[in-house]
Amino acid sequence: MSAVERARALLDALELGGPEPEALPDGLSSHAWRLRSTSGDLVLRLPVHVEDGVGSYPIEHALLARLTELGARVPAPIQGSWLIPGWSAGPFSLTSFVPGVRLRPESSTWAAPGIAAFLHVLHSIPATGFGPLAQSEGRLIGRSRHAEAGLVAAFERLPLWPFGGVQLGEHPALVDRPELASAIEGHAPAIRRAALDGPPVIVHSDLHEENVLEDDGRLGFIDFGECFVGAAGWDVAAIAYFGGWPLAERVLKAYREAAPSTRIHADPVAALALSFGLYRWQQDRRLGVDGDEYDNAFLHETLARLSPR
Repeated sequence: MSAVERARALLDALELGGPEPEALPDGLSSHAWRLRSTSGDLVLRLPVHVEDGVGSYPIEHALLARLTELGARVPAPIQGSWLIPGWSAGPFSLTSFVPGVRLRPESSTWAAPGIAAFLHVLHSIPATGFGPLAQSEGRLIGRSRHAEAGLVAAFERLPLWPFGGVQLGEHPALVDRPELASAIEGHAPAIRRAALDGPPVIVHSDLHEENVLEDDGRLGFIDFGECFVGAAGWDVAAIAYFGGWPLAERVLKAYREAAPSTRIHADPVAALALSFGLYRWQQDRRLGVDGDEYDNAFLHETLARLSPR
């Protein structure tokens, strides 16, 4: 059965009639469709591989419920297969639809304060522990009791330097770039301090332009499948990688102006961005994406923002 056939069968089982579901861009683990309705559009997600079950859907719904209560413009959870007693028609997630188009580069100036405000809301949600999100007695927690173990679990797809005993020399893109590897190596202590010291918060970790939606001067935020409990600076580091350092610096400035006592400072963000950029470079190589020029330039630009060792 194809993905769209699965979607139609599931909608029949839910007794959700109406227009044909409209395909949305797929993620790494989910197919998604927009369901138009006069009472408000919905988004149906199904796992790419049925055998994966509900995956992160339950914890995403729990987090989205908290964010919705706090006024964040995110998908509101509606229904999930795990919530229906005796459900046997396959795993799914149903949420409200957040309208908008992917964040455009020319919108970065006005959007930065809104992104910072959203991060303040997300980071304010209480969570204990470290790493991938889970629930315990109604509370959001990280699955690990230790910061480094939680971080390694959050980035489990590929090695994350300099954590979990990963050696920089093992990075496939640095084999032919010894000078870049040497320039990065000495920042390992700063990266570890930035990631492991300080209070943990819930981070989105995947705020690229397709997950930040603009709609007539408003911003919406989607795709919470990679959230984890860790250092707040990871979110700004990810924005730097995906949206460029000018946007990240505007977001950081707005974030710190709203909370002057915050522990997110420029050097720790740049240190985390080195680690994040290396991770993404490995992911590009694994996926067969020709990202060498971009990834190499990002790491050099990030090194230039770090204080001398």
